[in-house]
Amino acid sequence: MTLPSTHRLGELSWTQVKELAERDPIILLPIGAVEQHGPHLPIHEDSIVAEWVADKLAKENGCYVAPALHYGHSGVFRGFNGNLSLSQATLRAVTYEIIEALVQSGFRRVIIVNNNGGNVGPVIDAGLQARHDLGVLVGHLYPWQLGYALMRDVYDDPAKAYGHGAEPEHSAMLAMFPDQVQSELAVAGGLASSSGWSPTSYTEAAIPGHDVRGTVLWDFSEVSATGCTGDVSLGSAKTGEIWIERVIGFCSAYIQEYDRNTSVDA
Repeated sequence: MTLPSTHRLGELSWTQVKELAERDPIILLPIGAVEQHGPHLPIHEDSIVAEWVADKLAKENGCYVAPALHYGHSGVFRGFNGNLSLSQATLRAVTYEIIEALVQSGFRRVIIVNNNGGNVGPVIDAGLQARHDLGVLVGHLYPWQLGYALMRDVYDDPAKAYGHGAEPEHSAMLAMFPDQVQSELAVAGGLASSSGWSPTSYTEAAIPGHDVRGTVLWDFSEVSATGCTGDVSLGSAKTGEIWIERVIGFCSAYIQEYDRNTSVDA
């Protein structure tokens, strides 16, 4: 078989998929979400970034990309318009069944490129179940989370810069999808409660006299009028290029390690 000219699994015929599976390639499965990211960023941000990252990784590492799952679990953002969220149970079931279908098509090596925090629990549970039921070892990459870990030295104060709709995702979007970013609409983020709490994150609040935060299960719209936290003014395409270099660099190294430890010759 001549290798396909495309890295996108969805563009192949079934016979090409059958032949490709015999080569035991790594399949990247992008999973995103449709949720708010402030007034200046598109609601499908998580999904298009997951797919963009998967496409770039596939081209650079000889992998193939399964059609993306654009919907995820965004329960904490139900109070914002445009939130198209699956339940955790539905996302877990769909993720598992996609993995199962890939295995039935002959693929044994799957890495999920998940780009939403609300997806982590259901997606990982589906991967663990696939390990038990199907014998496959599923990988997991979370680009946004990796960016937070890898970009701290870029900012004077990451604690103030970082946030939902702010850094480093604002900058990353300016580098990847500048035509979908409306930075002029960005509004300074912040957390506040009209009911007396002192919110510190999506579902946490300060408890007087203690350094440990308390969990409060409100909708994020109850403590954030804009949907943003962090410093939205710091976004720049130049910083976004650093995000791309570092996140793609780590993900490529991860794929190479996954390949080394899961190939039939390993």
